[in-house]
Amino acid sequence: MTLRTSLAALVAVLIVGTAAACTSDSGDHGDQWAAPGKGQAAQLLDFSDGGRDAKVKYVAFYGFSGPSRGMTTGPDGSTYALGGKLVRLKRDRTLSVRLNRGGWASAWGIAALADNSLVFGRNGRVNKISPQGEETVLAGASGQDRTAGHPLPRSAPATAVHFTANASPFGVRPDGSILIADGDALWALKDGTVRRLYQVTAKSSDGLPLLLAQNNAMDSTGTAYLSPEREGTDVDGTLGDVVLIRPDGRLGKPLLPAKISGLPGAPATYRVRWLTGDGDDGIFVHVYDQSGNNGAIVHLHSGKAELVAHEKAGAASSKPCSITRPVDALRLPCGIPEAMTYRSGSLIAGGLANYVLQIRVA
Repeated sequence: MTLRTSLAALVAVLIVGTAAACTSDSGDHGDQWAAPGKGQAAQLLDFSDGGRDAKVKYVAFYGFSGPSRGMTTGPDGSTYALGGKLVRLKRDRTLSVRLNRGGWASAWGIAALADNSLVFGRNGRVNKISPQGEETVLAGASGQDRTAGHPLPRSAPATAVHFTANASPFGVRPDGSILIADGDALWALKDGTVRRLYQVTAKSSDGLPLLLAQNNAMDSTGTAYLSPEREGTDVDGTLGDVVLIRPDGRLGKPLLPAKISGLPGAPATYRVRWLTGDGDDGIFVHVYDQSGNNGAIVHLHSGKAELVAHEKAGAASSKPCSITRPVDALRLPCGIPEAMTYRSGSLIAGGLANYVLQIRVA
């Protein structure tokens, strides 16, 4: 495992050609694919050259090969991956580009609504795509994007607020509020109004402002988990830096033990690559150590911390890797891809890799 900036550089892989169609079929429909059991991992897709699903690579590439800008699960169980384009991975392992239009390179964050509409940020606005493909602006004023570090109103009309360029929706609370990470602020959007729930005022140990990354999460109660990183460095924050905001507005920190069985070192010092809810009152966290190694996924729930996936020494998502059958998730021969989302007892992980993993956690 390497730092995210190093991985992004390694993903300067040029794929010659363009997608011949907007939908691709992996073809085997179970002939070679075997679903993992609890505690196991398998490659949901292997779209490397010569891989089992190589013929879908021109679609998979757009959502999963480069750095992830967002990943979520829709009500129908589809995984949506936001990369160079917005790609849909259905339960039957077929892929499609969800609106084959430009502008996705400036999009950030993705969240699914109950009607299977999708919400995302782009160019300082928060937009919605309906299941029929109609796109509307939900929030964000036109004109100059704001910069972090200035006083913000407690609330404002949704179409009057100025977001940063990287406003990132990441969850929908039980009351219908859409959570938006916006530079140094967390907003809740509902009924045409945005409310400021939190604003980062702390700085890193070296004096740099802390900003919210795009890898935040929400659990089923509506509690938001925010992962700050140092401004301008693209260096992930640590697990000890994660802040939680409950629906009643109370701030807190996840409970972390001094040690997690199977994970060397102090958990609080591990860097956070991605967060996702667990379908209940906890989250899964993709972490790695300060040296860029020991990639792992930790389950934080009910005051407990459990290791659910761990890379073997030398594994990296930038390296070719093929898993032909389910393997022990605690001894992964492949690096854990950057982003992940929870889907019916499994984690779907993709980004910065030419494969997608399914890790069965329940």
